[in-house]
Amino acid sequence: MAVTTQLLLLASLSVLSFAAQNNPTTRGVKWLEKGRSVLVRVSTPDLPLWNKEEQIGEDIPSALLLNFTVSADNRTLLLQDQPFMPLLQPHTPPRLSAPQTSQSLSEFEHGTPPNLEDLPVFDLDYDRIAHPRDDPSIHYYNYYPKLMINLLGAGIAGHNALLKDMEQKVIKITLRDWNTVGRASTDPPNHSFEIKEVKLWERQPGDSVDPDDLKECTLKSWRCSDFGDHPWYRYIFRQNFDEYGKIGSFRHKLHQRWATLYERLGFFRITLLILVVISMVLSPIPYALYKGGKWIKAQHRAGVEAGAAVWKDNDEESKEVVLEKHVDENDAGGSAEKPLPPVPVKSADVLEASEKV
Repeated sequence: MAVTTQLLLLASLSVLSFAAQNNPTTRGVKWLEKGRSVLVRVSTPDLPLWNKEEQIGEDIPSALLLNFTVSADNRTLLLQDQPFMPLLQPHTPPRLSAPQTSQSLSEFEHGTPPNLEDLPVFDLDYDRIAHPRDDPSIHYYNYYPKLMINLLGAGIAGHNALLKDMEQKVIKITLRDWNTVGRASTDPPNHSFEIKEVKLWERQPGDSVDPDDLKECTLKSWRCSDFGDHPWYRYIFRQNFDEYGKIGSFRHKLHQRWATLYERLGFFRITLLILVVISMVLSPIPYALYKGGKWIKAQHRAGVEAGAAVWKDNDEESKEVVLEKHVDENDAGGSAEKPLPPVPVKSADVLEASEKV
């Protein structure tokens, strides 16, 4: 009985522990303006506190601060003042950065916010996913998008760290689009966002992603996308993206070459080059049309002559057939006229006699 009780107690404790780990929390979430702006503190056990003077990381607990704000026109959710939903340029995801603080969770919640200008700022690698997908071609009714942000890495002054610790939290934000209440969103979408809820969730197995585990990007792919549609990418590592998109893709190579050409030649020269190329490509077309027209006329003339020759041969054959038929009919009837005898020629004596008379 005692053993059974102990087993039941251990089982209940494990269930409670698992439930506690998966329960979201609002600790670390500070509203600056309800529904419009919120500051989120994410503890980063893998990221040492950066000493700006010494330019080194110190073994002191630290956290990153993320500010989510709805834009003045309510159409866009901003993260660190960068459009984050919907993305303005989904082919080139925004490059994000966040200040680092040494404030504890209690100091963050109950104290005054730190002066962000005095804090070191880290560039971020992140995992971004929205449900339902934030595709502008899809019209939604009662649009309540849920956005998940998982920080995967951070770097400053050439020092980079992957954020793999399972104690680090994942941010999940729920929005509401008031322009889709009882109707579908417009095309293009005219959002009116409000931040409904922000919570921090425990990481799950697979939430920690290593950039080397991702599929290699080559010229065989147009954009090397993670999704098959808008916004194309989920895992945003700084080393894999630049201002031209996903490094290694055919789209990236094309845009990079175009930008280099534009920078070296300038607008006037590149416009002239385009005109020259177009003229070279199109110049054979008139000649080809001319040659094609001549060939068609020659074919038509040959066809007419061939037809005339056929008609002439048929006409001659018909005449020969009629003539042969006519001769055959005369031979058969015996009525063919005999030729007249020749006219007699007067003799020389007769001529002399006539002259004397």
